[in-house]
Amino acid sequence: MIAAAKSHLLAQLSTRDLPGPAGMSTAATDRQAALFLWETVDGRFCDGSAMANGGAITTTCTAAPGDTAFSSHPTVIRLVSIAMIRQHHVIGADRETVLSVTCNGTPLALRWLASVLHGRRPLYAFDLPAQTGGRVTVTVSRANTIATEHVNLIWKVAKGRPTCR
Repeated sequence: MIAAAKSHLLAQLSTRDLPGPAGMSTAATDRQAALFLWETVDGRFCDGSAMANGGAITTTCTAAPGDTAFSSHPTVIRLVSIAMIRQHHVIGADRETVLSVTCNGTPLALRWLASVLHGRRPLYAFDLPAQTGGRVTVTVSRANTIATEHVNLIWKVAKGRPTCR
């Protein structure tokens, strides 16, 4: 399924938006669809999703490499959030390492993806039920200390929906 989705996605990309030497990372899969991330030859950040049957292909690339510039201070950056069957998120960590992501104190499965910005920004992915609102807590290690940050989810807190606080 992943290979078919990737093939359909690659067939739709312009030459300028093709993955650079590091190739594509698979950030998430959802039934018959997959979410991919890559850096172009000229250093732009891209994401795209595709269905294995070729339907519903989406791609987004930054206009210039500096659009996702490396931060001068430690921070977590939300790079991609997409809702398919589940809600999928990709975050980057500048000058720190993500140790865990939690929703109301419950750890979420955290996946390490390939780094971008010449290896300076590690990427991480996590998933939640599609309608979950609020924000997750991200525990990081920076300069020999442990700190917490928060990342907003796609949806705000709403009555009757699962919520992370």
